[in-house]
Amino acid sequence: MPFGTLRQAPNHYHMKPFLILTFFTLFFSCSTPDKGKSLFDDLVDKETVVINLIDYTLDSIPSEIGRLKKVQSLSIGNQRDTGWVAYPPLLARIEQPPFQQLPDEITELSDLKTLRLVGLDLNRLPDKFERLQKLDTLDLFFNKLTISDELEKLKKLENLTYLDIRGNKVDTADIRALKESNPHLTLRSGLE
Repeated sequence: MPFGTLRQAPNHYHMKPFLILTFFTLFFSCSTPDKGKSLFDDLVDKETVVINLIDYTLDSIPSEIGRLKKVQSLSIGNQRDTGWVAYPPLLARIEQPPFQQLPDEITELSDLKTLRLVGLDLNRLPDKFERLQKLDTLDLFFNKLTISDELEKLKKLENLTYLDIRGNKVDTADIRALKESNPHLTLRSGLE
């Protein structure tokens, strides 16, 4: 080929800048979060909310739970299992990690009357849990709570009429203390 003659580049060289630009456009459009959308946006105005953490690809309850100011009935679970088997013995399960905690923001849900926290590996309740004074139903089934450590918080829930603490570390002294502080309480402990 004589000097100064232009030669057309093979087609794959023309495509390279296009492919790189396309890759970066797709990568950044998929990885940049939607700044106008927050977790639980679709639930903010609801009075009854059921959250399955696995549907949100969450391992624990996020602090955004405090945004649900209008909620009166809240159920949170994690259905990663199709069922449960208490083997090894339940006490061994309770004392084994993973452990989860409720974010303090849940205590800002002042209209909450029913709270179900089932199978979440919770090992403690927030320090200001007694702020949930409208709470009349509390289901803590199958967590990893030591009820004697949570007694003072539970006794301060004066409107509580139903409490399920089955599947947690509980003893007869805990049951007696809860019944003395609230004689009208229907209590499910697994020790009945």
